[in-house]
This record gives sequence, C-alpha cells and structure tokens, in this order.
Amino acid sequence: MALSTENEAPSRQPSSAEDPVLSHLLQAGKQYQHLLDEKARQEEELHETRSGLEAVQAQLGTVQSQSRNLQEDLNTVRKELEKSEEAQEGLQAELQRAQARLDQERRNGQDHRDRAEHLAREIRQIHRSLLGPDGNIYLLLLHACLNLTGAKRGLYVTARGDGPPFRIRAAIEVDGYPDAPPSEFIQALCRKALKEDETFVCNDGGDLAGLPSPERDGERFESLIVAPVVLLQNLDGVVVVADKENGEFGKEDEEVLVSIGDHAAIAAENQKLRRDLLDAYLSTITMLADAVEAKDPYTRGHCEQVSRFARHIADRLGMPEPERDIVCYAALLHDVGKIGVSDGVLNKPGPLLPEEFDLVRSHVRTGQTLILNVPALERVADVVLHHHEWFDGSGYPDGLKGEEIPLGSRIICAVDSYCAMITRRSYKEAYSEERARAELQRCSGTQFDPEVVREFMAVLDSPEAFDPDEDDISACGILPGMHVPGFESLSAR
Repeated sequence: MALSTENEAPSRQPSSAEDPVLSHLLQAGKQYQHLLDEKARQEEELHETRSGLEAVQAQLGTVQSQSRNLQEDLNTVRKELEKSEEAQEGLQAELQRAQARLDQERRNGQDHRDRAEHLAREIRQIHRSLLGPDGNIYLLLLHACLNLTGAKRGLYVTARGDGPPFRIRAAIEVDGYPDAPPSEFIQALCRKALKEDETFVCNDGGDLAGLPSPERDGERFESLIVAPVVLLQNLDGVVVVADKENGEFGKEDEEVLVSIGDHAAIAAENQKLRRDLLDAYLSTITMLADAVEAKDPYTRGHCEQVSRFARHIADRLGMPEPERDIVCYAALLHDVGKIGVSDGVLNKPGPLLPEEFDLVRSHVRTGQTLILNVPALERVADVVLHHHEWFDGSGYPDGLKGEEIPLGSRIICAVDSYCAMITRRSYKEAYSEERARAELQRCSGTQFDPEVVREFMAVLDSPEAFDPDEDDISACGILPGMHVPGFESLSAR
C-alpha cells in the first residue's frame, strides 16, 4: 500500500453537519460535559453544604453546651431565688411578728397611760371629795375600784373594833346592800382578806372552797377580787369587786386596788390633818357653845345633836351646800345667847315669871350680837336670831310667819324642840321618842313647818342620823370668809 506524501492532497473529512452520527456524538459529548460540570458544581455545593452543616452542627453543639450551662445557671439562680424567697418570707414573717409585738407594746403602753390617767382622775376626785363635808369616801373608793378594774359590781365593807364586826358602807349592783347587814359569805370573804392581810383573786370559784355559800343571788359572783384597805389607824376596810366585764382579774387589777388604797390612806390622813386645822380655827365657835353647856348641864351635847339632825334635814330638802353649812353652824350656836341669862333662871325648876321669860327670850338677840363679832358668821347670826319664830307667826322675836322665816331657822326650831323634849331638864322629865314625835306632828303647821317635820320624821328613821362616827363640828364644812390653809378651793364654792 502506498503512503501519502506531503505533497499529496489530504483525503477529505466529512463535517458534522454532513455526518449525523458525529453530530450526535458531539452533541452527546457536550451534554455529558455539561452533566459533568453540573455534577462537579453540585458536588462542590454539597461539599460547601456539608461544610456549612458541619459548622452549624458545631455551632449547635456550642449552643447546646451553652444552653446546658445556661440551664444549670438558671437552676442555680432558681434555687438561689427560692432560698431568697424563703429568706424573704422568713424576714417578712419576722417583720410581721416584730410589728405585732410593737403594736402590742404600743397598745399596752396606751393602756398603761389610760389606766394611769384614769387612776389619777379617780385619786384627784377622792382627794377633792375628802375636802368637803359630804364626801362619801367609801362610795368614791368603790367607784374608782370598779372603773379601773372593769368590774361591774362591788362592796366596801368596814371592820371596827368598837362596833359590829363588819358594816357595809357602800354597794354597787349588789342586791340588798348597803341597807342589809353583811351575810356570812361576805363576812367570810372579809375575814379571809384581813387575816391574810393581802389581796386574793378568784376567777373560777376554787379559792372560795370552805367558805359559806352565798345567801342571795346578788352574791353569786362569777369572779372577784377581795382587797384589804387601811384608811385610818382605827378603820380597816375591805373592797370586794366582782364580775369583770372582759376577761379575768389579773395582777394589774390587784396592783390598782393596792394603789387606790394607798392613795386613799394619804387622802384620809390629809383630811384628818385639815379637819384638825379646821377645828383649831373654829375654837372660838366651840368655846361659845361650850360656855352655854357649862352654864346649863342639861344642854350638854344638845347643840351637837341639833346640828347633826339639822344637817340631815337640810340635805333632804336639797339646800345648796353653803346654805347647809350655815344651818349646821347656826344649830351649833343657836343657844349661845343663853350665856347672858343667869344660872338661876336657866335652871329654875318651876314655871318662869313673865320677866324671867322675857330674859330667856332675849337670848336670841344676845346670840345674834355675839355671833356678829365673827364676820364670817354674819349669815349664821340671822338664822340664830329667828330660830324661835313659829310657822303661824306667833313666835319671837319678830313674829315672822311661814316662808318669811329663814328655812334654816325653821329647821332648827323643829329639831331644837324635839331634842329638848327627849332630854330631862330642871323643870321637866324627858319625853319618850314616840311622844316627842307625836308632839312634833301635832304642832305641824302652827309652831313648825310641815315640810320640815315630814323630812325630820324620815331622818329619825334613818341610821345615818345616829352615826357615832360623825364629827358634828368638822362636818359643818367651810363658810365663805373662812380662809383656812388647805381649804381655799372650798371657800370659793
């Protein structure tokens, strides 16, 4: 076979357009190359995706790790928060308890202040009342004890060596007292307090075992305190307070009763000192009254008796306190003018001659003149002058009638006559009390004021009119113009 040379013309190749197979092959090659390129691109993208996924997974791991750390931190924070909340709740509870204690202390402090102020007011009232003639120390003490302890009922009982063992001086909301004598139950309570010389409390009835049973419903106490109170050297008192309104009696209530007793003792002692001072100041008056009694032995004690009855009548008639004091002093001095009447006339056993009777009648003007020498007794002198006027106008010295006669003079007229009737005199024997009463009533409307007689009858039926504990002169109080140290507040009444 012959080989071609360079000079030989190349053999002619067919074109793709002319060769369909080649054209298809070329087209397939292009498509294949395209597929290869696409695959490479996809593999590159997959590689990048895998790299990104790995990076994301790595980040996710980091995030998960951080999340676990955060969760752990969160759990730790939550536990700390729970502990903090528990601590806060504890602190809040402690704060509330502290606030409650503080509030209670404030309430206790206010209660103490209120109690102290209340006690001070009660004690001031006791001291003020003891300055006057009408201060009922027993009732005031009992009121103070009930007010300060919150008790609803109570008794004040005194024990004296020269009289009945026990006497009820004041009662509040205890049926039958103070008019009735103390029952065996009340006496047993008093004996227990005085024997032990200390306050005892009974809130459940156990401390009353062995004592007599209460005799009346008013003595069936739910709770009580019994406290001894010493007012004066010759007076032992026992206070019984019962049925506390809220709760039970406690230590503070005992302390209150002891405090009241101590202050009452001071007040009573001050009263005694003031009365002694007053008695010294009134020595002129007592000497005048004693001078009459020295001349007439039949009148010994008569003026004091008249004064006591007259004071009770004036009180029942509702006379103002200064007017009662005037009646009281006028009764003490109503016969002072008899100092100018001779002993022979005063003690004459038989009937008086007209001139002797005129001399006796003159004692009212003599008494007025003597009393006017004491300026503070000016109004007393007028009452003394008219104490022998008759209600119907037939008396002396001026023949005054009805209400023209000073009320104090009308009182003394009735009382003086009664006391004279029941006393033996040189010219007569003593009347019985029944006869003297009948004579007063018979002469009511003529010699005596009917209203005065009616009140006098009531006084004679009352135990207070014969109370041996009274000091008739000191009980007359202070008249305007009598300036005694310690009594200035009373002088202005």
